[in-house]
Amino acid sequence: MRKVILKMQLSLDGIVSGEGDWMSFSDSIVSDAMKYYETLDTIIVGSKFYTFLSDYWQAAEKSSSSLIEKNFASRMNAIDKIVLSRTPVNLTWKNSRCVNFNNTEDLMAIIRQLKNTPGKDISVESGIGMWKLFLRHNIFDALLLYVHPIIAGNGIRLFETVQARAALTLKESKTLDRGVIKLFYEITDRQ
Repeated sequence: MRKVILKMQLSLDGIVSGEGDWMSFSDSIVSDAMKYYETLDTIIVGSKFYTFLSDYWQAAEKSSSSLIEKNFASRMNAIDKIVLSRTPVNLTWKNSRCVNFNNTEDLMAIIRQLKNTPGKDISVESGIGMWKLFLRHNIFDALLLYVHPIIAGNGIRLFETVQARAALTLKESKTLDRGVIKLFYEITDRQ
């Protein structure tokens, strides 16, 4: 069965979005992430962040000054993308399809069906509302966190609305450039 992995960048104080440009990237961080994407054949994005990702990665493949980022952009553009939305979405990124849902039960059924189809793992890429929905209802198998060495202070906190408890086991930890720590956890017990 395929795993659903929530992948995100966050500050030490749990901020995933907010004021300022606090995320640190380097070619080695992107190279490390590229290894992760080799284990996937599908990413899930929310409709609110879809256009940003689409525009960014399509432009990066053509115009990035970093060869590693260009290669990463090529992978992002080639991978299958599922846009989860409650409304229709204008699809501008190749290999994208929109899957509409009306409520949490619909979403859970969609994810169960995806997990039971043949293929590699599935990564939930964004946005904040989508991550919170998956966390709140325990609709994931693993977390991949890139923790940046900064206290952001203000912004949207990821875990503040979690209601379902999940015990996790650390499967990998790695210190990357600029003090970014990669943490990969799998769920061992749901409550």
